[in-house]
Amino acid sequence: MKQLIVDFVRLLRQAGLTVTTMEAGDALKAAELTGFDPALLRAVLETTLVKSMWEQPVFDTLFALYFDLEPVAPPGQAKPKQATLTIKGVTADGSGRSSSGAGGDAEGLLETIAGQPAAVLEELARQFTFDMQLNNALPEEISLKLREVQVSLRWFEAVNKVERRYATGQIKERDFRQWQKIFSQLEAAIRRELERKAVWQFGRQHIVKLVEYANIRRREFDCLAAAEVTAVEQEIAKLAKKLAERPGIRMHGAKHGKIDIRRTFQEVVRTGGWPLRLKYRDKVKSKVDLWLLCDVSNSVERFSRFMLQLVHAAHRRYANIRSFVFVDEAVEVTEWFRTQDVNAFLQARHLRDRFNRRVGLSRYDLVFEQIARYELSAITSRTKLIILGDGRNNWHKGGAEELAKISERAQAVYWLNPLPATDWFEGDCLMQEYQPYCRQVFECRNLEQLTDVANRIL
Repeated sequence: MKQLIVDFVRLLRQAGLTVTTMEAGDALKAAELTGFDPALLRAVLETTLVKSMWEQPVFDTLFALYFDLEPVAPPGQAKPKQATLTIKGVTADGSGRSSSGAGGDAEGLLETIAGQPAAVLEELARQFTFDMQLNNALPEEISLKLREVQVSLRWFEAVNKVERRYATGQIKERDFRQWQKIFSQLEAAIRRELERKAVWQFGRQHIVKLVEYANIRRREFDCLAAAEVTAVEQEIAKLAKKLAERPGIRMHGAKHGKIDIRRTFQEVVRTGGWPLRLKYRDKVKSKVDLWLLCDVSNSVERFSRFMLQLVHAAHRRYANIRSFVFVDEAVEVTEWFRTQDVNAFLQARHLRDRFNRRVGLSRYDLVFEQIARYELSAITSRTKLIILGDGRNNWHKGGAEELAKISERAQAVYWLNPLPATDWFEGDCLMQEYQPYCRQVFECRNLEQLTDVANRIL
């Protein structure tokens, strides 16, 4: 059992959790004190290894797959005898073969799951997925099969029915929230059953890939659900607070600290060596001007929103912040963020018309030309420019010459790209033209990468 716990900790680390050697030791000691009682093992490991809300889903998924894995009947094997929960118009195994014909019935699904406890939803999930065939153990395959089950059950039609009832006042908000909870629980149960089948069919070596999907820090921004977006925003707020309180890394003149040899000899030359005064330097808080240039077209809107939230939450770290957003024309929104949050800005459709009024498609060449023409004189050696975007210019010329002018005046230009690095030099992505004028270009597709980038350049 000790070796199982050690391997469990190793898998947690591979899935993205930070588990120290001391914490692993505490987990082993606590489990040993309970006699490795299976009924207490989950609570013991959760208490000693989980430190934040985002880590909880990762732990839950890994524990279920690693310790609670029960044999799943191989494809083709007869289904064990058990009571089948029948949904109107569809059998509970999701086959769609019933007296009512192929396909499920949304109203029947609602009647079946209404007010059901978690245990019944778990049983439904097992029946829905029993005959499901998997081609591999990748998270993408699990998501695909999950959607197939949902389509067969008329899931999305049922969700729409509930939303319409709430919008028309047929059900109260409390009941609407309860329905959301039931759908969320059932969807999670179906995913868990599919993951169990994948591990049983293809082996435990695929566990980490499946568990990583539960890690919102490694999930791509575009793949986050609404509740997960809120969790990511909370993590970004924590990161911003740390950045705002962290001192600068530059060495400046100080009364105490390390001896500054260069300035000391300069003083000797100036005074002829009499009297001899040592000069010192130390790390002090240093503030620079930070400019953000954010592509907020549909393809990168969520990514830009997270980055805007991060920087504006940490605004105390900078002497001056200016923010520009664009699709095909840059518009400064610095003043807007003094009184409004990022979400309110992105929901203001009348503002969108201001930076999306030329061609309606991302045009980096027009934006760089605009900045170089009207804002170049305001860029100084204290200006750090961060560009957020995918670099796709819709087959127009890139405007790299204008970016070069901006780069010459700025302290540094950094580019954060939400595309995989392998896609930067393909199609209409012009990162090959832009990269020479940037100090660094980062792939930034999830919270883990965003945290790493922020710690390095902010």
